[in-house]
Amino acid sequence: MAVGKAIKALRREQDLSQLQLSFDLNVSRESISAYETERAKVPQDISRSLMEKFDNPFYAMEVAHDYTGGSWVSKLDGDAVDLHRSTVKDKTLEELDEALESIRGVRLSAKPKYIQEHEKHQLEEAIIQAIDAIIALTHFVAIICIEYGFSWLKMWKKQHAKLRSKGYIKRRS
Repeated sequence: MAVGKAIKALRREQDLSQLQLSFDLNVSRESISAYETERAKVPQDISRSLMEKFDNPFYAMEVAHDYTGGSWVSKLDGDAVDLHRSTVKDKTLEELDEALESIRGVRLSAKPKYIQEHEKHQLEEAIIQAIDAIIALTHFVAIICIEYGFSWLKMWKKQHAKLRSKGYIKRRS
């Protein structure tokens, strides 16, 4: 799902017309139509306003995926996906176990330019397994937030404050 389709889905879930949403965002109805049909890219300030309005994890994931050129998690929406909370939990644990096993199997003591080809393949597999775990964890958090009424935004802000208080990240404006 792309950002425009995500906006349309959120708008419909809230039973909002394009005109109503345009008033809420202080943009034209034509702009909403252009965003939904992906004739226009959603500006960052509008994306932020939509995130604050809807507080939807899957919208946040689509924006991050789209605006980073595909280098972040997109909502899993294929026919083989089961996003029931217990299935997502079980799949997350499975992916974490696989990632941990793969990461434990790599050797990082040699300098990168001295690793052998099979070690490079092991590292690549560890990266793929880690990405699988990130995807599963992201969906786990999204589903729990949606189904149990946690705010996606508040959870990320809380985590950000925790990291900042521990000195892991600097204050951002």
